[in-house]
Amino acid sequence: MNMGKAKKLMGMLLCCALVGTMLAGCGSEKDQPAPATEKKANLRVGVLANLNASEKKLNEILQKIEEEAGDKAVTPNTYIYYDNLNSMQMGLSSKSIDAMSTYQSVADYLMARHSEFTLSNYPVHLKDAFCCAVRKDDTALQQAINTALDSMKADGTLDRLTKEYITELKKGEEPPKVEINRIEGADTLKVAVTGDLPPIDLILSDGSPAGFNTAVLAEMSKRMGKNIEIISVESAARSSTLTSKRADVIFWAIAPTGNDPRPADIDIPTGAVLTHPYFQDDIVHVDLKK
Repeated sequence: MNMGKAKKLMGMLLCCALVGTMLAGCGSEKDQPAPATEKKANLRVGVLANLNASEKKLNEILQKIEEEAGDKAVTPNTYIYYDNLNSMQMGLSSKSIDAMSTYQSVADYLMARHSEFTLSNYPVHLKDAFCCAVRKDDTALQQAINTALDSMKADGTLDRLTKEYITELKKGEEPPKVEINRIEGADTLKVAVTGDLPPIDLILSDGSPAGFNTAVLAEMSKRMGKNIEIISVESAARSSTLTSKRADVIFWAIAPTGNDPRPADIDIPTGAVLTHPYFQDDIVHVDLKK
């Protein structure tokens, strides 16, 4: 082979090699390996501790609910439990948590006062009913409260109080103080409130009871013919306050509604029973604006 033919053959071989390389790099999508799907990082979500369900059990239940209802590419949230709303709110502001779980009415109240708070997209739809809790052996008191609440529901009083103190409360305003009139010679019920779930349960900075729960209590006092003595306790101390008989009634405890997969007794202290519900609200998540 002469030198000219050798150069021509080498050129043809190099050309074939380049074409093969190009074809290998331009294969169809079917021929390409599928990119690995990574789950998005989960969120740390603050939640108020319930009175009759362990944190481990609640985590299992809530994560299962999220897996069934949410985006399959999102890892279920990790829940961080708090004894009161104020410390949970501080956790969000300091970014110790990414979001906090609360009620729609509470979220509206907080967002009206903290411009950095906003509702996040939470794919799970859960709702709680608010009830009173009394000791299991105090059936007469349970029945008396149920009778008062049922009559307030029937004549529209509960709806009126809900509008006045929650749904139609002007943005940024505090619910008004509520006077619970004393009934001369009547027995006194000691009622534990947290003041830690505004505008549902609220004690103003001067120590005055206010908000929806106090308005409901004032109406109950008249209908039951009982004086009401309000005892302020932390959310986590509600159970011990009732069992130790420092209080006759816890105002509030919650019960899941409908076909909710959470345990029905999630917030019923040991040795206690719930009354009929007097208010319901949706559970939402609040996070910081980006």
